[in-house]
Amino acid sequence: MKQEHFIQAAERRLRVHQIGHITANTPTLVFLHGAIDCIEMWRDFPEQVHQSTGLTVIVYDRWGHGQSEPLTSLRDGDTRPEEADKPLLDIFKHFNLTNVILVGHSYGGVISLIAASLHKDIIRGVVSLVPQMLVHPLCVAGAEAAKNSFEKGNLRKKLFKFHGDGLDNLFYDWINRVHSIEFEAEDCSSYLQQVACPVLQIYGDSDEFGYKPNLELSKRHIANNLTINVIPGAGHYAHLEAQEDVVDAINTFSLPITGKPLSDRVC
Repeated sequence: MKQEHFIQAAERRLRVHQIGHITANTPTLVFLHGAIDCIEMWRDFPEQVHQSTGLTVIVYDRWGHGQSEPLTSLRDGDTRPEEADKPLLDIFKHFNLTNVILVGHSYGGVISLIAASLHKDIIRGVVSLVPQMLVHPLCVAGAEAAKNSFEKGNLRKKLFKFHGDGLDNLFYDWINRVHSIEFEAEDCSSYLQQVACPVLQIYGDSDEFGYKPNLELSKRHIANNLTINVIPGAGHYAHLEAQEDVVDAINTFSLPITGKPLSDRVC
């Protein structure tokens, strides 16, 4: 069963989809999408994860994305720590979540890791899909290719149907950040060092934004309980390009956190 909610989080109106019934003492999966994505751009991936794990899913449009409240101006600096804090806490409080596994993609994958360092009493695990913690040459090249497609190709048309009139602010808010000195200087290592819960990172070895610098950074700074899967031939949307493999990996990862065998799970 899927339900749509519009809630207030960090004083912003956010759209949320809920798949399944929230059950006390059972983990809930909370999905955080990437820099220019939204709920619809996950496609059926959250539903497939729900069906495989039997766990309830919360997936939301971050501020400025999809049908959530749009950005009114471009933001300065690194917004990831801010998004990892009060917006998530308000979502947790709204749905009475005290036992959470975060599933984040790209920008959302980094937010998930930062959040795990901040909310250790709530977050029990993190699935971080192709997290981009570092600004490195391949990351910049990927962003510039996206900008060129947005301004001269058909990317703007593709994204407009998801984000509407707020698209330009959203897109350039991201592009400008990639070139921000403050953003470039933050490698998130101080947050990674504080992550205590289990972490699953999944990368595609053909990611056009690059993955090896982020993989090596994670190995250096996440001290314990780090599992890394690199999927041959998959790109930046590895969860869509190799969906079955990624769903299976999340299912396996979540089993010891739930403390229940698959046969005991209730959808």
